[in-house]
Amino acid sequence: MKADTAIWVTGKHPVEELLGSDTQEARKVLLSASAPPEVKAKIERMAKERGLPCLSCAKEEWERRTGEREGGGVAAEIAGFRYADIEDWIYALKETSRVFLLDGVTDPQNLGAILRSARAFSFDGVIIPTDRSCPVTGAVFRASAGAAAHVPVIQVKNLVRAIERVQESGFWVYAAQERSGADLAGFEPAKRTAVVLGSEEKGIRRLALEKCDAKLQIGMAPGMDSLNVSVAAGIFAFALAVPGESR
Repeated sequence: MKADTAIWVTGKHPVEELLGSDTQEARKVLLSASAPPEVKAKIERMAKERGLPCLSCAKEEWERRTGEREGGGVAAEIAGFRYADIEDWIYALKETSRVFLLDGVTDPQNLGAILRSARAFSFDGVIIPTDRSCPVTGAVFRASAGAAAHVPVIQVKNLVRAIERVQESGFWVYAAQERSGADLAGFEPAKRTAVVLGSEEKGIRRLALEKCDAKLQIGMAPGMDSLNVSVAAGIFAFALAVPGESR
């Protein structure tokens, strides 16, 4: 599934990751005159290898066209982010798999950081709903350091139904909770394990929470009530990583 709005991905590393992606496809590259010569040479070479037009312009024009002031003068445009289809994604899963389902994560910095952790520890995907959720944008790409170009993101209309569907495919689904549930320390995950993360402000919605098989918590020092959702995701991703598969 592809979004309808064009996205500018900016920054040397995110653009390099985009140009090396098997799932996301750039349609052109735009370089500012302010970009370092060695960076321009590498991006131009990568664009040429992929048959993409690579244009150069003044810094002011680059900022006007991309709508960005950051990014070091390096940008690539995609017609829209390509979300994975949930059925195709399930069909391609390994026997041992890990996935995040996000409920109410609306901040692009948080979504980007979650994707970065998912890639770092070889999670097999991130599922997000269309409502109360940040889609994958240029800001998400940047915050993910390009991980958005590689981690499957599955966008669904109904998160509760998505929980049911991954359960049908063999996943045990755990709700991340602040002060209830099994302690993550020493937890033995199932071969297929999914973690539902809610927003720091509102948590996981009741219907989604009720569908989960159990709850997991991160043990914290007294006086600490919660963690930023992207920090929690990083801890879960590290703790639940499949041995030998983290990158």
